[in-house]
Amino acid sequence: MKYLISIAFVLALMGCAQTGEQRSAMSSKQYCEGRIDADTAMKLDLIEQLMAGGRLHAALAHLDNLDSQTLHARYLRAEILRQTGRTDNAEQLYETLLDTCMQGQGHHGLGLIAGRQQQLDKASQQLAQAARLLPVDARVRNDYGYVLLLKGELPAARAEFLTAMELDDQAGLAATNMLLLLLLNNQQAEAESLSRRMQLDAKALADLTSQAEQIRNSSEYR
Repeated sequence: MKYLISIAFVLALMGCAQTGEQRSAMSSKQYCEGRIDADTAMKLDLIEQLMAGGRLHAALAHLDNLDSQTLHARYLRAEILRQTGRTDNAEQLYETLLDTCMQGQGHHGLGLIAGRQQQLDKASQQLAQAARLLPVDARVRNDYGYVLLLKGELPAARAEFLTAMELDDQAGLAATNMLLLLLLNNQQAEAESLSRRMQLDAKALADLTSQAEQIRNSSEYR
């Protein structure tokens, strides 16, 4: 499912002026599992930046060099393995997150793998769990919506896309999927209006129209 793709992590920037207490806080970074030392956190941030730039093999090399046992490092490794096609290894890592504070991310990754394998019921179950655990994650809500769309559950999919779009006004993927939903629902006027707001050209709209027809005719769509 090519639209279930990862979205870049957002890195927060801090101002230069810091009190002594703020400088102390910068000596480590807070993750759900607890604080991680500043050096490890900096290297994990670098790995995330490499991933966001599509340099997945370089990111994995840095992750190997770091040799961190933190949950966040494990999650990043699972993401890289999934995105580079090593789904069996990625699945095993995501499953190890299910009894941790990163269980939402684990369910999300497992849902993406199931979706890629066209196991839509399994994908829907996993992504529903992820959305329950990570309700304000626009990426999760969009991915869950896309699986619902493929299953023909358009009202529920619409709610997920709208949620993703309102959570992140830069969620272009959710807007694209909303446009796909409108085309599937034969709401041509609304689709054309949204495509103008998105500044899509005629070819892009035609491609989405073709994809909507393919989904409508697929055996999975019901």
